[in-house]
Amino acid sequence: MSSSKPLPNSSSATILPPANKAFVPRDYSHGTELRFSTELPAKLQGRIPEEVFTAVIGNINQLLIAAETGSASVYLESCFACLTGYLAYICMETQYEKPIPVNSTTKCLRSVSRLVEEYNRTVFGPRNLSMIDPSERGLRVIEIVLLRP
Repeated sequence: MSSSKPLPNSSSATILPPANKAFVPRDYSHGTELRFSTELPAKLQGRIPEEVFTAVIGNINQLLIAAETGSASVYLESCFACLTGYLAYICMETQYEKPIPVNSTTKCLRSVSRLVEEYNRTVFGPRNLSMIDPSERGLRVIEIVLLRP
């Protein structure tokens, strides 16, 4: 009963080149706290020194860990948000949007975005690389695009 027929338009299928991207995954070795692995991805070897890469990811990790520090207000905020069906976040900032203790004039995710922009100008851009803001990927991975091989 099963006959193998060619798929329609299979001859005109477009083959895309492999994506020139490297991904830095979350590091769960310290539990579920928000931090990224400082291990240099294989695709980036020879394109950026390992010490520079480790320093970049370490600085991003420091900002994210500062935002994750728990306090009574954070726990109350979470309970209140849960009780209101998370509609409370329309009227108030989340813990990631509030000022972090290191620099009270900046906000965590915004400061990470600014830091990524700065690193793209100074570290990654000259090496034909581009780091994508981790908040654009749901804080699951840091994506680094290889602009030219």
